[in-house]
Amino acid sequence: MATNAIVQKQTSLLPRWIVRLLGYSSLAAAILSLIVYWYKRFPPSSGPTTASNSSAGWGTRLLGGVASSRKKRVLTLSLKNTVLWNPSSDVDTPNHAFHENAAIFLNRLTQLFDVHVIIHVSSDDEKDQINQLLQNAGLLEKGVLDTRKILWCSTEEGKIHMIRHIEPAVHIEGGWELDDGEDIVRKLRPFVPRLLWVITRRRRSSFNQARLKESDQGIMGANVELADKLLETSVASEIGFAVVEEDGDV
Repeated sequence: MATNAIVQKQTSLLPRWIVRLLGYSSLAAAILSLIVYWYKRFPPSSGPTTASNSSAGWGTRLLGGVASSRKKRVLTLSLKNTVLWNPSSDVDTPNHAFHENAAIFLNRLTQLFDVHVIIHVSSDDEKDQINQLLQNAGLLEKGVLDTRKILWCSTEEGKIHMIRHIEPAVHIEGGWELDDGEDIVRKLRPFVPRLLWVITRRRRSSFNQARLKESDQGIMGANVELADKLLETSVASEIGFAVVEEDGDV
């Protein structure tokens, strides 16, 4: 009789144990489901995001963040005789215009470099004329040239001071109406890693001689690149410009 009682007692306890186990399991499953739902609804911003679990909007913000966080190389560009030229014979009454394809070049340049434009002017009227030229070309629209990085100067020393302060990785120089920028290149060469000097073909030929003139000493170096046109520089190649010669060869 005692043995039968023990067996009956154990049998009666078994369903309660199973019920308790099932109850704990259900509770754990519910908590786990809640955690999974919360993680999917509010994914952690610092964690990796894949295309399969991201909405289109989130993917757009992610790509935009990556693009904006990619640090661009700083480039300073002296605008005269590179992007702009002055066909007027009178410096005091300038009539500036863009070199061919220069506005397109400048637009594309800003996509690869952090561009600071430096413009040597002689008067407020000249400043207004150039500013209007940039405006008409759409270069002052949002996402092209940053107006805070358009710098004006009235002397070569002022230009050199600006460039030294900015500390660019690349500087493009073309001088201005009364000078080809030789002194600027000479003084910047020890401080700027890469200098592109846009000068006339005749002036450039003087540096191709076996022996440089005494007056040309100190200008040339491994970090100085000479070119007749802005679109023929190594920077133009970097941003995808191909120069087509008159005979059709690239």
